[in-house]
Amino acid sequence: MIYRIRIQNFKSLRDVTVELSPVTVFIGRSGTGKTNFVSAIRFLRDYLLAGRVPDYAKHHETWRCATNPYEPTEFCVEFTLPTIPMPFSYTLRLAPAWNEPPILERLTVGAKTVYCQVRRVTVVEEATRRPVQWGEPQWETVPRLIYSPEPGLAALGRLPGMEEVVLAHTALTAGIGVYNFPHDVLLRKQDAAGFGLADRGENYLTVLRQLVTNLECIDVRKAIVATLQKLNPTVVSVELDSIQNPQNVIVGHRFGDKILTLYLAQESDGFRRLYAHLLALNQRPPKQTLVFEEPENGIYPAALELLAQEFRAAPEARLGQVLLTTHSPVLLDNFSDEEIRVVDLIDLETRIGSLAEEQRASLREQLLRPGELLTVESARLANGVTQSAQ
Repeated sequence: MIYRIRIQNFKSLRDVTVELSPVTVFIGRSGTGKTNFVSAIRFLRDYLLAGRVPDYAKHHETWRCATNPYEPTEFCVEFTLPTIPMPFSYTLRLAPAWNEPPILERLTVGAKTVYCQVRRVTVVEEATRRPVQWGEPQWETVPRLIYSPEPGLAALGRLPGMEEVVLAHTALTAGIGVYNFPHDVLLRKQDAAGFGLADRGENYLTVLRQLVTNLECIDVRKAIVATLQKLNPTVVSVELDSIQNPQNVIVGHRFGDKILTLYLAQESDGFRRLYAHLLALNQRPPKQTLVFEEPENGIYPAALELLAQEFRAAPEARLGQVLLTTHSPVLLDNFSDEEIRVVDLIDLETRIGSLAEEQRASLREQLLRPGELLTVESARLANGVTQSAQ
């Protein structure tokens, strides 16, 4: 579980440190930086997967911090892993050009530095004393390998044989899912590269096939159907049309003593979106961290309470930590003050923090409902900054 993340100089995130819970809900006006925070997590994951800047961010001028565009971009992620008592911390600092080797990369486990590579400043701009050029990468803490690779591009994916490194790389790549399902989710089919359910769900047939062919997941499939039944009581099954070469998902509906089968494409957008979220939550192997952007889009309000229950239950069921952004009062009503983070934009820079203490007290005393933070009483950051109501 990621319990703390610091992001510097990425889009509107000039310098934010966010404490995360097993379930964390981000609220804020459009344009305050919720999507930028999600994009930062996706960028770090994809950078480590590819060992370089992902293709979608190659024109990184639009990704730079507008108020501090010439300073390095840095990510620092602190996280824990199951059965391992010591916490992990991974830091990646990129020069403003981004496509160069990192100017700092460090992995620590507990109090021990597993490895650290750096690039020293070689040229400083005289007028501003700002570093503008760095030297060649060098090991500050050399990996404990007989034959260590040369320092250079991100080393987290280049040090096989070191258990801590492999575990950290897995947690920060395959262990993170970032989802913003489109309106046509589960209609487009393709084998997407990567691990588990793709960000837009296009490899859903592969993911469902993994569930169907794993007999240990029979209860998981039953639980998904049971949740769908609360939305539509006629649903009795969701199955593939073929195990060997699946082309469609078949949804069975009971009418009297008969079963009507429909293709998933014949179901409503809301049904498919709900099913996509359930598939993400129940994929095998499970993710360590699941990020959902505005999961309420296109989903019937009554189903949002079902989805919120699934989000709340996921960490305890070892299905992963859940982070989500929302504009929905109905969805927000299902979460506690400790799980809510307020996002605001101040002087063109995103700030993220806990609710003001007086609002947290009002929620605990049931003088205020969480959803009213989006409609009646504007959410306030703990430092007293006011955020306008939706």
